[in-house]
Amino acid sequence: MKLLGRFQKKHGMASTLFGFTKIQTSDSPAWEIDARERIMIIAPHPDDEVLAAGGVIANAVKRGNPIRVIVATNGDASYATAITHGSYVITRKNFRRQAVMRQHESLNALASLGVSKTQVHFWGFPDRGLAALWNGLQNSRLSYCSRTTGFQSSNQALNILVLPYTVESLNELFRIELLEFCPTQIIMPHPHDNHSDHSALAAFTLRAVKHYTDQTHLPTPLLLAYWMWHKHKPWPTGARPRDLASFYLQTDSALVPHLRLTLSPAIQELKLRALHCYPSQKISAGKIFRSVSKNLDENFTILQPIL
Repeated sequence: MKLLGRFQKKHGMASTLFGFTKIQTSDSPAWEIDARERIMIIAPHPDDEVLAAGGVIANAVKRGNPIRVIVATNGDASYATAITHGSYVITRKNFRRQAVMRQHESLNALASLGVSKTQVHFWGFPDRGLAALWNGLQNSRLSYCSRTTGFQSSNQALNILVLPYTVESLNELFRIELLEFCPTQIIMPHPHDNHSDHSALAAFTLRAVKHYTDQTHLPTPLLLAYWMWHKHKPWPTGARPRDLASFYLQTDSALVPHLRLTLSPAIQELKLRALHCYPSQKISAGKIFRSVSKNLDENFTILQPIL
């Protein structure tokens, strides 16, 4: 845990207590984003980027940090959203329309935080399908078909290549993004998140970072994980990703937040304004939106990758 130890020492964190790393919230200096950091935000669905890290994004834009937002799926597999904003007769057309709608919502939300459209890449991979891809790693060229849109490739991708739904394609997208942007910090889902898309995307991210550092010999980016679905499982959850143990140190301290960004009133107002740009999610994810709206902090766990 050398990386975590150095970070704790730099930011005045306390040592472990009963195996869990605690933050001295009263004594520790507030986390401030260094203007030299190149920040990559990785989100499984449109809205996760602002729910988890809207304050980080707003602060980074304010300081002039290079930033890139990657949204892996278009969040098109929500039946509740499709019915609310489409028709009671669910068709592939409904889900494809929903994908476009959710892209626009994310773009509007991020624009309100100062992020331009060119800084946001929608990969268009299958919502509720990432764990299935991860668990099929032994056949990296096997194509997946979305149960909702019927697509077998990322036809609704934006600002990135259109590729078939395969593990090989997903690895290639990570390779392109990491080599092109060279992030120093990556904000990503937590591997233990109860949503299968979140945990699977975390698995792909950890694997990609290992390959990236092996290939470039650049310093490992600081990996900051957010845990969205902690106590409650979305329905249907899908299969959880397997074989994560070889990609990061699964210690007790990997299960609790190490870092807290306290949002100023101005940044909190910006984040709330951005959250209002996701009207389609008021029913399907209303509880999470209400909870995040009341939270004055953003919490992240530092993951120690095994390289």
